[in-house]
Amino acid sequence: MRKLLILPGDCDVLGGTVVTLSLLIKGFEQLNVAESLCVLVRADSLIEKYLHQAGQRACVKSISANNQVEFCTKALQWVNQQPSDYPLLLDNCNHRLLQLVLLRASPRLRLNGRPVFYFFHDLSLSYNYVGYLLRKLTFVCLAPVGICNSHFTAKHVRQFRSDIRAIMYQPVDLTRFQRQVILNPPSELQPILKSGAKIILTPSRLNQPGGMNDKNLRSLIPVLAQLRASGHHFHCVIIGHDASPVQIYTQELLRSAKNAHIADYFTILPPTFAIEDYYSFADIVVTLAPREPFGRIVVEAIACGVPIVGSCTGGIGEILSHFASEWMVDPNDTLAAAQTIIRVTNDANTPKVLIKAKSWVEQNCTIDKYTQTMMEISGLISLTSKQKELNRVC
Repeated sequence: MRKLLILPGDCDVLGGTVVTLSLLIKGFEQLNVAESLCVLVRADSLIEKYLHQAGQRACVKSISANNQVEFCTKALQWVNQQPSDYPLLLDNCNHRLLQLVLLRASPRLRLNGRPVFYFFHDLSLSYNYVGYLLRKLTFVCLAPVGICNSHFTAKHVRQFRSDIRAIMYQPVDLTRFQRQVILNPPSELQPILKSGAKIILTPSRLNQPGGMNDKNLRSLIPVLAQLRASGHHFHCVIIGHDASPVQIYTQELLRSAKNAHIADYFTILPPTFAIEDYYSFADIVVTLAPREPFGRIVVEAIACGVPIVGSCTGGIGEILSHFASEWMVDPNDTLAAAQTIIRVTNDANTPKVLIKAKSWVEQNCTIDKYTQTMMEISGLISLTSKQKELNRVC
């Protein structure tokens, strides 16, 4: 039986890509074809721990390595030992240090005739011209079939790979993510709930401002200041990983909140495997990243029945445009964002919009649909006529 081999581009970041990978494994398990999937991970990495905790050890192949470059090198050597008809999916292997590894591996992959696919979870851009040329050369030599998580992503990555086979909106676990009655809120939220404040939730990793994938978390501070100045009692909670030395990005945000006199209404929490427990107590989710490729928190929030105010740009705007264009704002217009938050949390029509939004998510972001599409694209099963038509469109 053929296997789909998946090589993740980063084994130490807990984000949407890892969650999507775990859901793909779950999809293979639900279809009783888990033996047709093998995910390569670096031993003792965050992704290995996440997948093990999810009970998905059977689909995981751990490889000992000191860093991601060594891991990628060893993983590709292991791949070359597998039957050549096993398709390889490079899952967002965008880091510049991996480009030479992929470039060196491309001749043998091409010579063996192994089907190679590349999933673009972000825009894969480089501000350095040499870096751009290296990526361009790598994709020319690899000649992978491209898959993107949104039309927004596809528009940007066509400069590297014009063969974009499909747009696959990321799945959400509709059993896990739903509005639940939880008697004991997460301990960090209990003081906020007791204060009577409405909770603005923003699950997002903390990163450097100004970059292509800037999460624009700094804009939340003037938004919250606007809300407080207009007499509305909100508390903003960011949940995410800060990989900077001594958590510089966290300290900068907290310092800005203090300078804006809203430090008592602004909280940053570390990432959690139980993020759904926090959605259950959120009054609204806010995500103002201007160039987010997809925006997993949009579909997670909707599945949990939580309204969301998000950017009118990028993948966030692309998803929201399907069911709630009135919830979109200019990510740089803090006044408009504050006004929209007030309107959405008080609008009697919001529950009706949520019903429409949840219906869209249930039709387009299920695990089964995502898994079957991946199996069809990678050649594990035959393409349906619908998928062939989608490929022509893409």
